[in-house]
Amino acid sequence: MLPATLAVFCGGRSSRMGRDKARLDWGGEPLARSVARTLAPGFADVLISGVPALHGGFGFPCVADLCAAGPLAGLQAILLAARTPAIFAVACDMPGVRLPLVRALWEELRGRDAAVPVRGDRPEPLCAFYARRVLPAVSRALDGRARLTGWWGEATIARIPAGQLPGARGAFDDADTPAAFARLRRAHRLPEYPLQP
Repeated sequence: MLPATLAVFCGGRSSRMGRDKARLDWGGEPLARSVARTLAPGFADVLISGVPALHGGFGFPCVADLCAAGPLAGLQAILLAARTPAIFAVACDMPGVRLPLVRALWEELRGRDAAVPVRGDRPEPLCAFYARRVLPAVSRALDGRARLTGWWGEATIARIPAGQLPGARGAFDDADTPAAFARLRRAHRLPEYPLQP
């Protein structure tokens, strides 16, 4: 078990999906709860980043943002709430992430502020480890309304090519749209799911 906190991020407007991605059905349970339950055995603690009224029933503590400023606000709130020296942030719509990939990322975090997979030139900041000591930099970036990665210039970031991580194939596929969700379900051999707004 890693001495870190799993943080499943359920925020966002899900505008392209048309409904809350965290609560989409995934094999009979909400997608976010499935992601949390799958990865929880590898972590000392589990938190949900989201709206307690919407995401507080997934079986894990739900941490609300302190302000409405996107995933960076979620990261700040999780870092404040975490009781471990590091957190692993994962998007609620990435059901392909598995513990071997997580453990490989953890090894890259040693002595650094974050460990982030990179596909081509695109980082995956919501499938990454962050040390709690980055909280001041995150808070400063939040004051400036920066993006999720807006504080990285102040930090030592391990950028790991995704192809070097075990289980990377399909791990970063997400459900931004109904079509993408349908592809995910097919890839995971789940039955067709009619999306209703």
